[in-house]
Amino acid sequence: MCEIGWVDIVFYPDGWKIEGEQQSRFVNPGHPIPAKCTEIHGITDDMVVDGMDPSDARALLSRGATLLGAHNVSFDKQFVRSPLPWICTLECARHVWPQAPNHKNETLKEYLGIKVEGDAHRAGYDAAVSAHIFLHLTRHLTIAEMLGLSDPGAVPLKMPFGEHKGKRFTEIPDGYLSWLTRSDVRKGVKIAAQNEINRRNAAKPSAPASRPRSSSWDRSF
Repeated sequence: MCEIGWVDIVFYPDGWKIEGEQQSRFVNPGHPIPAKCTEIHGITDDMVVDGMDPSDARALLSRGATLLGAHNVSFDKQFVRSPLPWICTLECARHVWPQAPNHKNETLKEYLGIKVEGDAHRAGYDAAVSAHIFLHLTRHLTIAEMLGLSDPGAVPLKMPFGEHKGKRFTEIPDGYLSWLTRSDVRKGVKIAAQNEINRRNAAKPSAPASRPRSSSWDRSF
């Protein structure tokens, strides 16, 4: 963790609204930032030397919140580790907009016409884009539905996104099921795909056992 970013979203009588501006703080990770990470977000060791302690950063992100949200919760959970419920805007977006070119933050920003200023892969900017994606999602899903889709371990009965959205896993072709087990979709979807593959394999007729050749002393004459 070398930078945190957040946007506060408050529920008012007329719906969810962003309150205030995007915020960000540098965090001192306590060790050098890998070069491959700096290539992505542009943050160097010199920029974080006076940054927050990671424990303080986690506490700040969770202050006063009843829910946390992120675009790809499984990644953010590695660093924040909060007991609060999480909403994953990535998984919810896959469910609501299966026709989008892809479901990356920047792609959805353009697809949904979101206007946010800043640099991609910086924490405050990414949080602001995700916050706007969340607001668009509230037009299609309840919070309970979002929480259900965001649980990485929840095993769905039907395919929640993609070209086979809404189909039971029993209706999905073999090749697509196999692809799901190798893709980066959430754990529960992989489990559902693998369960169906296992069921189909178990239902295949066994190859007939070869009939043993009779010996001269067990033939009937």
